[in-house]
Amino acid sequence: MKGVLVGFVIATAVFLPGAPAAFAQESLENNRHYQAFKSWAIDTQNPDPVPNMFKFCLQAYDKLIASGVSPSTRVKEDRDRGVLWTGTLQEIKGKWCEAGLKKTSDDVAKRHAPYRAALKGDKLRLVIDETHGHVRSYALPGGQYTEDAKKLAAASTWFLDVGAPSNERQYCPGGGKRKFVRRYTFDGQHKLLGTTQKEYCGDPPASAYR
Repeated sequence: MKGVLVGFVIATAVFLPGAPAAFAQESLENNRHYQAFKSWAIDTQNPDPVPNMFKFCLQAYDKLIASGVSPSTRVKEDRDRGVLWTGTLQEIKGKWCEAGLKKTSDDVAKRHAPYRAALKGDKLRLVIDETHGHVRSYALPGGQYTEDAKKLAAASTWFLDVGAPSNERQYCPGGGKRKFVRRYTFDGQHKLLGTTQKEYCGDPPASAYR
């Protein structure tokens, strides 16, 4: 009787129209690697995606395919976070993850080029955010913030307003908000010699940037 029942279930899955596809789709939706791939792929469609989103998207895709899912599998079409989710896994990977990574990497390389040409060592490390591709600006003596690579290269001292602590000590006894200014000093080879940090109540005075 058990063998007959199993045979009936298999026959139903084979001969009912749409049954195998529905089963495959349900299996895909329950695959944790698919969920990770979908989440990262949709993140890449944000207005300002960071390079790591595309890398994680590709990593999740590789794990998904390694789990036994075919690249030609078509996803169940829906709209997630305002993004239309449609196509095959391979199409989404190519259009969203690979193409996006190339464009973002090219854009980041172009943005970083002036800094890689003018800065080295610790100065370059402090200016370029390798994870997100951003460029950090610093104040020069006098308090003026800049992203000018040549000015940053020429200055032996940089400053950074690091704000107030995010705890109960963010206010001074007199009621003003605590602010900290960090001072960086470099040698002629752009090596960081040391940092110091001073606390101020309210906006830091001009003397903080000497």
